[in-house]
Amino acid sequence: MTDKLILRGEHELEAWLEAAAREPRAAAVFCDIDGTISPIVGDPYAAAVPDTFRATLAALAPRLGLLAFVTGRDIHQAAAMVGVDGARYVGLHGFDLMAPNGIVTRDPSAEPYVERVQQMARRVRMLDAESLGLVIENKGPMLDLHYRQAPDAAATLEVLEDEILDPARELGLAVATGHFLVELRPPEPVNKGTATLRLLESAGPDDRELTAALFLGDDLTDCTGFAAVHEWGDEPLVDAATASAVPRTALAVAALTDETPDEVKEESDVWVAATPGVFEVLTRLAGAIGPG
Repeated sequence: MTDKLILRGEHELEAWLEAAAREPRAAAVFCDIDGTISPIVGDPYAAAVPDTFRATLAALAPRLGLLAFVTGRDIHQAAAMVGVDGARYVGLHGFDLMAPNGIVTRDPSAEPYVERVQQMARRVRMLDAESLGLVIENKGPMLDLHYRQAPDAAATLEVLEDEILDPARELGLAVATGHFLVELRPPEPVNKGTATLRLLESAGPDDRELTAALFLGDDLTDCTGFAAVHEWGDEPLVDAATASAVPRTALAVAALTDETPDEVKEESDVWVAATPGVFEVLTRLAGAIGPG
């Protein structure tokens, strides 16, 4: 990757920052974690959000209308990993939502698939995970199999296809892919995008409507978040008092590496170098909206 942090979309980024600066408490920021604010590592349990990110995000939280972290991780793990008070947390790609008081609600559509996922988890335990280079995340209604550490990634994926993924599909589970990752999950229309729209459509602070939304992500699962802010931005807000249309400003920012799928680039407005480019965006946002 180049040393340049903003790779494409400087004008679009500046326009969104200006919109957020006009009324920070009407601005929403949605942020993926792994690969976006936390550098990708071989072992997902060793991943961490750098202190510089945490400090900047903690400073932004009380100044924005909404700061939300939208991830495929277990929601409690995500909240501990980020550690920003006053933010909303969305886990399991939208199935879990944590309120500011820490109470977690799960979409009921996940429950019928938990036992099927656990059946596949038992099959995975019968494999030689060490020789395959697998790191296993059992998240209840989801099962993540990371193979970044595999000595032969193609060979490991072939074993997974035969032993795990094909049987999982026969059980009616959905199979998603990521950066050296396969995930078994409920085949329900719940994703980062549906969770993003749900939060955007709720009232902002003091019943203030949100008028600017930003989604930062790095992989295919984040494309639903990109689409969600774009869909929301295409529908102008109608001022109840004047019946006039108030424009909404939406922006999708992709954190790129050499592994970034083309679809992620195509669905985003701005490209930045992961993860320093994300820090650049957050720092510029903090500067644009000023102190709280």
